[in-house]
Amino acid sequence: MKKKQKRRILSVILCLMMIAGMMSASITPASAAEMTTYNVSDATGFVFSDAGITVAQGAYSGYKIDGTSLSIKDSGIYVVSGSCANGTIVIKKNVTGVTLVLNGLTLAASATAPITCNKGSEVIIVAAAGTVNNLSDDQYNNDDIYTDETLYPDIENAVIKGKDGSNVTICGTGTVNINACGKNGVKGGADLYEEDADGNYTDVLLSAASLTVKEVTLNITASVNDGLKSDQELNLLSGNITVSAVDDGIKSDYVLNIGAKGTDGPTITVKKATEGIEGSVVNVYSGSVTVNATDDGINAANGDIAERSTGFSYNQYGGYVYINVTNGDGIDSNGSAALEGGTLEIHAPSQGDGDPIDTEYGCAFSGATVLAVGHAMMTQSYSGTYVAFGTTNGGRPGFGGSGGSQTNLVTTGSTIQIADASGNILYTAQAVRAASYVLFSSPTLVSGSSYTLKSGGVSAATATAGTGSTGGMEPGGQQPGETDGQNGSLLSTLLRIISRFKTIFHVIRNLYRVFQSIVTSL
Repeated sequence: MKKKQKRRILSVILCLMMIAGMMSASITPASAAEMTTYNVSDATGFVFSDAGITVAQGAYSGYKIDGTSLSIKDSGIYVVSGSCANGTIVIKKNVTGVTLVLNGLTLAASATAPITCNKGSEVIIVAAAGTVNNLSDDQYNNDDIYTDETLYPDIENAVIKGKDGSNVTICGTGTVNINACGKNGVKGGADLYEEDADGNYTDVLLSAASLTVKEVTLNITASVNDGLKSDQELNLLSGNITVSAVDDGIKSDYVLNIGAKGTDGPTITVKKATEGIEGSVVNVYSGSVTVNATDDGINAANGDIAERSTGFSYNQYGGYVYINVTNGDGIDSNGSAALEGGTLEIHAPSQGDGDPIDTEYGCAFSGATVLAVGHAMMTQSYSGTYVAFGTTNGGRPGFGGSGGSQTNLVTTGSTIQIADASGNILYTAQAVRAASYVLFSSPTLVSGSSYTLKSGGVSAATATAGTGSTGGMEPGGQQPGETDGQNGSLLSTLLRIISRFKTIFHVIRNLYRVFQSIVTSL
């Protein structure tokens, strides 16, 4: 066999192996590892003060101190404590194997980040058990406003900054409080690519980036921009995460994984945000998520990568998700939504431009328990078994829904209940505001059976559950209320498959080029 043929075969084999691995990764996030363990008996310790940094030398000497700035230049375990009004910790470029233990640290920085993880670095930031750690920046840490690089050379736009190609994990059983006065609270970088002689990025991937949060109690206040953001993959596996932000609460430009199969998952509370949670693909596997937002609650979108054939989708496999939005949509997917497990409760606006669930290519009810309350601006393409009370503004009812009336079915503060024909209560919730439309889906629903919506214990509407696709159809397609269980099930499956293949397309393409370049050089 010729050498060129061998290369081609090897390239194909490597590509197939890569695709198999990526398919697995797209279905389940990196598993929630056991509790973080580390040995500080030989760690090197640092105590910050306004006067400088003192050192308790351990086994690791890969560091440099300049006033109140600490640079980590080599792998090791480093413990930091004390209090400093203007200090920094910087992990240098391509330094891996760093464990940074926050042991009661209060650290503020001016015109930069208190903690910076440079390109290609690999850092585990641990909040030591029983400790409270406070990190903050100031207004000057924002290069949208302070653009003079001579005056402000070290702006990082975040309190904890992971640059391109960095892999940053924030963990431990202690607490980290982040006060972002410049721009973002925590910011993860994008994948890192090789540069050519002119400094332009090529298609050769050097280091895939990720940002992971687990175990820790992480409280973020971002008074200018986003709370918790990653330019690449964002994994929120466990712990307690609370975010208040002016713009997006939690955001990933690509895949955002919440929880992991077989785990309790995180407790996430977005107390305040414009858009609560956003990612090109948002996967909820486990945990408890509460979102309060003035615009969309959970948004599957990214305008910057629309041209890359990325499949936008919201997918829920487990966990509990509660969404309260005062404007916009509860769930807004520029692609599809697959609701396969767990519980999803949405309280959308009672008027204005916003639906409880708004998707471009359909929403599949296939195992989750869903209560969506608000008003319906547009007909939507749904598949699976559900019952809808009320109508869209176009006058189209749900299965057995009441005429074209927009009369409120529930009032503010009333108890919402869904009951079957025997009077059994299937779901109970508290109405956040008045609503003229209520949708319910559950594995317990039976297509063709009658269900009652109760408000304050009184029957407000009765409707019949159906199975099929409804709304958003072109002429000749299924109209609202028509039933086709087989087609609905097939649509649900196809949507999930297409979404997962599209999600990993750009990664497969780039990784394939890396493998191809390696094989060619053999």
